[in-house]
Amino acid sequence: MKQKSSVSITTIGLAIFTMLFGAGNIIYPIKAGVLAGSKNYIGILGFLLTGVLLPIMGLITMILFDGDYKAFFARIGRVPGYLAILFCMFIIGPMLVMPRCITVPYDMLSPFLPNVSLNVFTLFFTTVTFILTYKESNLLDILGKYMSWLLIGSLGLIIAVGVFNGQTMIEQSLPASTIFFEQILHGFQTLDLIATIFFAFIIVRLIKLNTHGDISPHKLALMGLKGGTITAVLMAAFYVGFSYLGAYYAYLVSPDMNGAEIFRTITIHVIGQYGVFVLIFAVFMACISTLAALAAVFADYMRKEIFNNKISYIQSLILSLVMTIIISNFGLSNILKYGFPVISFGYPIIVSITLCNMAYKLFDMPYIKVPVLATTLAMIAIYVYPHLM
Repeated sequence: MKQKSSVSITTIGLAIFTMLFGAGNIIYPIKAGVLAGSKNYIGILGFLLTGVLLPIMGLITMILFDGDYKAFFARIGRVPGYLAILFCMFIIGPMLVMPRCITVPYDMLSPFLPNVSLNVFTLFFTTVTFILTYKESNLLDILGKYMSWLLIGSLGLIIAVGVFNGQTMIEQSLPASTIFFEQILHGFQTLDLIATIFFAFIIVRLIKLNTHGDISPHKLALMGLKGGTITAVLMAAFYVGFSYLGAYYAYLVSPDMNGAEIFRTITIHVIGQYGVFVLIFAVFMACISTLAALAAVFADYMRKEIFNNKISYIQSLILSLVMTIIISNFGLSNILKYGFPVISFGYPIIVSITLCNMAYKLFDMPYIKVPVLATTLAMIAIYVYPHLM
């Protein structure tokens, strides 16, 4: 007799949402609202296109691949596939996104922690991350049953109070089409497509762990898809809310401020004297949950693919967090500065792989190498051409 799944669709959806909704998911939509102003209604559509639709497409495609990211990337060739995985892993791992999950809350909270250096803050954050992830099988319950509700409640309070009391938006003179395409780029910066590809892998595996592997591929896919729908609705709701916070309170900030500074300023304004406590709690929940999920994914990858199972998961996790500590201490501004061109170059290539793989699974369309090569050459041309002039 088959055992009934011990995880609910709601838990899966909330776990995926909690994994995804981290530092970038706060700072980019609120800054998008500041920049869009009175035309936020069109700007948020562009943001949702790349911030929600693309990641959900990636989730669906990965579920169709049974969460096997190696099979997902192998279709472009063994060596290119290996390099693509390596690129993605280090981007969402210790080179960019994991340090961003530490430096964003530090930039937000540092005015209220005058005696806490970035070194100390980073060590604290990575220690908590280790405690959450050292036993990987507990991660789904921790994220889906506990941390998700704390995250939703704290961030939801900020949005509800802010939007309810919002009055006027700064008039935006830029054409609607310009705003739309600018916010498409902001949606890219969340990096949720790459994260979803690898989170699907860990979600599939954790579902199997919680059901002792006694689940059919059809039921597994159905659970993942239903959970993904919950994730998409929550992500879209929070993106819309944060963008309108930015649009309503743009007069409090300046466009040259980073998203962490913008969020801190607006939150303290809308919540008042208790804003500091809500801000600290909300930012901690958002960033530590994503950091924990990323650390588990990267540690597992490094243990299996780089060290060929010669070290344990715990050892790999510690090594991942040490690398994250080193990069984090460069600070948020430097991390965003060097990360932007890397993301801008590589992300369209990952998008083309995802779209081709989705077409392959849903419509049996085998083409992938030529479209991906064309995208790669186009990105090389975009980056090289200005230097030749």
